[in-house]
Amino acid sequence: MKLIKKLICITGAAAAGLAVAAAIKKSDSIYKNDESEQNPMEGKKVRFVENESEQANADGVYGHLEAIEEDRNDECTGTCGCYSINGVDDGFNYTHKIGFYEKYLKRGLDVALSFGGLVALSPVLLGLSVAIYIDDPGPILFTQKRIGKNKQYFKLHKFRSMKMSTPHDKPTHMLDNPEQYITRVGKFIRSHSLDELPQIWDIFIGNMSVIGPRPALWNQDLLVAERDKYGANDVKPGLTGWAQINGRDELEIPDKAKLDGEYVEKISKGSLKALMFDIKCFLGTFLSVLRSDGVVEGGTGEIHKKEKTVSVDNGYILRPGVPAIDPSTPLGCDMELYVDETATPKVLITGAGSYIGESVKEYASEHYPNITFDTLDMLDADWRDYDFSSYDTVYHVAGIAHADVGKVSAEQIEKYYSVNTDLAIEVANKAKSASVHQFIFMSSMIVYGDSAPIGKEKMIDRNTVPEPANFYGDSKWQADKGVRALADDKFKVAVLRPPMIYGKGSKGNYPILSKLAKKLPIFPDIENQRSMLHIDNLCEFMCKLILCGEGGIYFPQNKEYTKTSDLVAEIRRASHKKSKNIKALSPAVKIAYHIPGKARGLVNKAFGNNCYDQELSKYSFEYSLSTLNDSIKKTEL
Repeated sequence: MKLIKKLICITGAAAAGLAVAAAIKKSDSIYKNDESEQNPMEGKKVRFVENESEQANADGVYGHLEAIEEDRNDECTGTCGCYSINGVDDGFNYTHKIGFYEKYLKRGLDVALSFGGLVALSPVLLGLSVAIYIDDPGPILFTQKRIGKNKQYFKLHKFRSMKMSTPHDKPTHMLDNPEQYITRVGKFIRSHSLDELPQIWDIFIGNMSVIGPRPALWNQDLLVAERDKYGANDVKPGLTGWAQINGRDELEIPDKAKLDGEYVEKISKGSLKALMFDIKCFLGTFLSVLRSDGVVEGGTGEIHKKEKTVSVDNGYILRPGVPAIDPSTPLGCDMELYVDETATPKVLITGAGSYIGESVKEYASEHYPNITFDTLDMLDADWRDYDFSSYDTVYHVAGIAHADVGKVSAEQIEKYYSVNTDLAIEVANKAKSASVHQFIFMSSMIVYGDSAPIGKEKMIDRNTVPEPANFYGDSKWQADKGVRALADDKFKVAVLRPPMIYGKGSKGNYPILSKLAKKLPIFPDIENQRSMLHIDNLCEFMCKLILCGEGGIYFPQNKEYTKTSDLVAEIRRASHKKSKNIKALSPAVKIAYHIPGKARGLVNKAFGNNCYDQELSKYSFEYSLSTLNDSIKKTEL
């Protein structure tokens, strides 16, 4: 009891001390006593006027802000981009009205959270301070003039992450080679957003909020003008916000301002809805920080720039040898396939060390010894001098998979196309020139885009058109088309578009799910179904396809669809562990789905729906020998 009383006294004293310090520092923090540092546009609505003869502002645009006269008449045509004062619709979409939540509850939460943060994080703040000073001696903190509520200037505090010689009032994306200015400690704290921690003080003092639009630099004129269109300058800026967890520095300025406007509109709703949206932003921030999302040194609008490097007219640039129109290729399920068990084909696997390639080779040695396999390492440029002419089949498995499509540079994207598309087409051309009879290419279900979200069905049938959702899927899709375009009566091209392949030693999503399953005795019971393919079933399919020597498009899969909850239970059972699927956990999963970014992607991967119509997977021969239960036992042994 005495300890509790002491803690209460200490906490009260700390709160009182901080409150006094905040009151003393408040005037200085908003330049109250320095008129030369106050914003002439404070409290006014503005628009941006471009002028090439003027100096570029912090957004890299030439021009200046211009206040909009409130007493102008209604003769404006609505095309000038002015703010609507007298009811004229001239480009501004929203006028913010302060509600009960923002006026009372939000500030109370800000004070409580910021005070708690200052106390709880004090060891971290001290540790970072020491590290920053040791790495590059000088001030631990630095301040920047930023734009607060109603465009009032205030001093924003950050941990210094850049060298002392860095230009002070220039955003990172305006610097030449910004990496040269960032310290070693600075790179770490920026990538994990730790440089923002001193802004907890800015929240406590009342210049910022926990959640809100990120405060613009005093000279980011274009951003300020764009935010005025949505009333986003009429609220306190935040430590994090809706735009932060939906792209951060990667967003173009108009897109960032629009997201800030969405936030302002949301918190103008009823108090409960406003609170829930702030919580959503708060939780989304933790996920963004954990995966270091959106930190792009040297660029505003980096998402847009990356898309430009690979897209034209909302499509993708076709690689050499890829036809614009999908070649007409028969589906394997429509073909009469004859398996010649007496044949002795010689097969070249192009791609050394591949899980699939090695698995097929090992499986065949036990079950189909009449098939001979050789493997060619495609990392060695000498593969181009290798003689293909002695082979009946070339089985191409080389490729890059499992892309983190949200964090890939233009150079890495090019590598995906170079390996997944260009290499596959080059190998197919070489095989055809060497009079190889059959070429087999491992495409993927990814060519049909992402899984459907919880509650939405996705059943791929013969009429479903491939539509990749990202560059990784497109690199496989272009290869898919490119190799099939080479097919003729003498050169049979078979393309496989398998779903998730799993088995002992497999890579990708299955081992992650398996590891998680073994740690969780309870699991959400969500209704979903997915196509999967056990490695033994794929190997059996491959051996029989080689013995057929045919081309076509194939969709091998297990005979039954998989429900994620049942799969987890089966994994635990195979590991001799008990489990329980609980429907009461379903709402938590659905809430996680609505958190933008990685959370949504993980939920989709685990509980989304993605199936092939079983009719696409029925052929003249049997290949699906292992049931789901049997295959899980084999995998988990």
